[in-house]
Amino acid sequence: MSFYAESRTPNSEFQSGLTAAEVAERRARGAINRVPRSDRAEYLAIVVRNLCTLFNALVAPAAAALFVLGEYGDAVAVSGMALTNLILGLIQEVRAKRHLDRLTLLAETRVRVLRDGQVHEILSGDVVRDDVLLLSAGDTVVADGPVLEAHFLEVDEALLTGESDPVPRQPGELLLSGSFCVAGEGAYRAERIGLESFTARTAAEARSYRYSASPIQHSINRLLIVLTAAAIVLCLGYGVLLGLGNIARADLWKMIAATITSMVPQGLVVMATFAFVLGAVRLSRRGALVQILGAVESMASIDTLCMDKTGTLTTNRLHLEQLLMLDKAMPEEAVRERLRLFASASLDRSSKSIAALRAALSETPTEWLDQLPFKSQNRYSAVRVRHEGREHVLVLGAYEALQPFLAVLRVGSISDSNAKPALTLPVRMLDLRMLLFAEAVDPPQRSFTGSLEGFVLRPLAMVALGDELRPEARRVLEELASQGIRFKILSGDHSETVRATIAPLIAGTDAPAVKALAETPVVSGDELQAASDPAELIRTRCVFGRVSPGQKVQIIATLKTQGHHVAMIGDGVNDVLPIKQAHLGIAMGDGAAASKTVAGIVLKTNNFDLLPETLDEGRTILRNLHRAGKVFLVKNVFTLILIVGALGVFGLPFPYLPRQVTLLNFLTIGVPTFLIMLNRQRSSPITAAHFLREVGCFALRTGLVIGLAGLLLLWLANGVWHDDEKTQRTLLLSLLVLLGLTTLLRALSDGERWGWSLAGAAGWWTAAALPLYLAVMYWQPVGGFFALTPLTLGQWAAVLPIACGSCLILGFADAHSHRPSRLVR
Repeated sequence: MSFYAESRTPNSEFQSGLTAAEVAERRARGAINRVPRSDRAEYLAIVVRNLCTLFNALVAPAAAALFVLGEYGDAVAVSGMALTNLILGLIQEVRAKRHLDRLTLLAETRVRVLRDGQVHEILSGDVVRDDVLLLSAGDTVVADGPVLEAHFLEVDEALLTGESDPVPRQPGELLLSGSFCVAGEGAYRAERIGLESFTARTAAEARSYRYSASPIQHSINRLLIVLTAAAIVLCLGYGVLLGLGNIARADLWKMIAATITSMVPQGLVVMATFAFVLGAVRLSRRGALVQILGAVESMASIDTLCMDKTGTLTTNRLHLEQLLMLDKAMPEEAVRERLRLFASASLDRSSKSIAALRAALSETPTEWLDQLPFKSQNRYSAVRVRHEGREHVLVLGAYEALQPFLAVLRVGSISDSNAKPALTLPVRMLDLRMLLFAEAVDPPQRSFTGSLEGFVLRPLAMVALGDELRPEARRVLEELASQGIRFKILSGDHSETVRATIAPLIAGTDAPAVKALAETPVVSGDELQAASDPAELIRTRCVFGRVSPGQKVQIIATLKTQGHHVAMIGDGVNDVLPIKQAHLGIAMGDGAAASKTVAGIVLKTNNFDLLPETLDEGRTILRNLHRAGKVFLVKNVFTLILIVGALGVFGLPFPYLPRQVTLLNFLTIGVPTFLIMLNRQRSSPITAAHFLREVGCFALRTGLVIGLAGLLLLWLANGVWHDDEKTQRTLLLSLLVLLGLTTLLRALSDGERWGWSLAGAAGWWTAAALPLYLAVMYWQPVGGFFALTPLTLGQWAAVLPIACGSCLILGFADAHSHRPSRLVR
């Protein structure tokens, strides 16, 4: 029986832990393990970050100058646009902060502490200084402090040092927060907590709101820098024109305001934040907790899913199916009694295999003398027990791991030999987890030294443990395959067991990615280690058995170097490093605390069914962000062409007023892009690396055509029809509204040949925006504010052919483009 069983008080130097009064006293003076945070400081940082932008720095002086010069309409329009962007940005970042703060409580690690002689499970943030914390396999160390008691305790400090070999810890040695227990059990005192702990800064960043730009946000920021620089160059050019006496001072500030508001897509930054927060909120409502907002973007690009078999494809509810006797000289009842002794004495309380044996055989009071707890590096565990005056060394583990220690089994006798027995399992048992149960022959009278070196084992029986596939596993894999995802199964079980377990998933499926699991040979960990070209083996094979945690990391790292975007889903301690290594780490809700700590997403309800929805949600969000980016950036391209062409080439008036830019933004960008983000149309895999290429190509060809069409209309209105400036700008704005709405339709269609889509509310906005624009134009109180002239039928007849011709050219260009928006791996 484990000395940490919750039904008894540990008999050790630390006795019963802190009392309730001592806990209350430490809480009162703030000696708790929760990193102090200042919501006021975080909210202030959000305000400063959104207020002190280059966009606002350029717009604010222009708006102030327009107010001073009495151009109140343009001043209100410009300042109103900047204020709207500011408010929306603040709202989205505050929502992001509050959402992640709520997730902090849901996803915070839970720990076991001794208080008043009882074991309590509490949140890691509620630990107080000098608390006695208990550790067993899978538990995370949440504070720094000395080991008080250790029973074969080993911890993994790979997340701190990069070294993946487990480190044995003895009483008095220091444990560091951020490491986790991989074998044995123990207790330690929380001496350095909160900001004093080794990983305080990392933990504070991981468990509280922070602004961290994702790859696609970095791409947007680079675009902002380029476009802002272009806008500044244009504004400097206006200054030169002012110095030459070609424009008036009032016109200068109108031109500056119109240029900044039309050239700098500040709203795209707000839209990106809105997209990621929206995705995180949607997923959390379904039971998938997004611990890092950047994980939403990672979900969109995944093309390869690595998964452990046990607890992921299977339910991990093991049960004893059968004992396959190997020693004919020993009665089965005697073997069962030894197996009962082993299960009762084992310290591996979190092991599902040990739990299955206890449930099937019951427990018996056992005096154990020594232990060798299970760890992934050995793949076996051992106990030395005394029963009815005799000592037994009993071992349970993977057959391949124990084979070097086996004696040859003969009928009725045991003899040591260099020849090792081979194992052939009945076909009907291939889908079971097979573990070898053995007893040491004349064991040396010394403690285990981390392995069974020097021991000779007598094989007693093969222990067949049954597990069951999740009922939804096949359907989930088929849905993921339909999204273009390939699979890699990384299991610690025997290769043939893995193959037999997944066989029902393959039967009758038409999904190539699922069928590939059966069509390629299973690779064992030994084969991978001995391979002359492991990268090629990893690329071409789909199922890997008897692989170690280090080999799982190797497989994921190799897939990443081969250009794949990899997700890893697991639930055990041996999955911690692979989850950390992947682009997207996903942990099961009932998995080890350490695996949930490093994951970007936790399936809190342990519902494997959520996986396709989760990845599809990420794709939908990123695809919508790409669509919104197209709509935003087209205006920047045609604005540059219109300004340079009108002022620098043809000597035409400035294309539009600041207030007209505001109306154009509202009708063709602001409302439509907000509605785009609400669209739920399914999407194919896409990555942030495609953002600049896809969005840029679309914006360049569309903006070029619209800009040239606008210049043609301005030239006709000025040089042929001799319209006044107000009418010229009204004609141009009407054309830009028409082409802006068709641009929205094209962005929604994702480049399908002539396939302008009306999917979702954003599509329907195009049907409402044109009547709204006409109402603004012909209702003079409003039209007058925006400096619009009601157009006659003849003037519309001049605008429509240019608009239709532009649409035909753009349709032809779309049809013959490479359509990068449809990239699928």
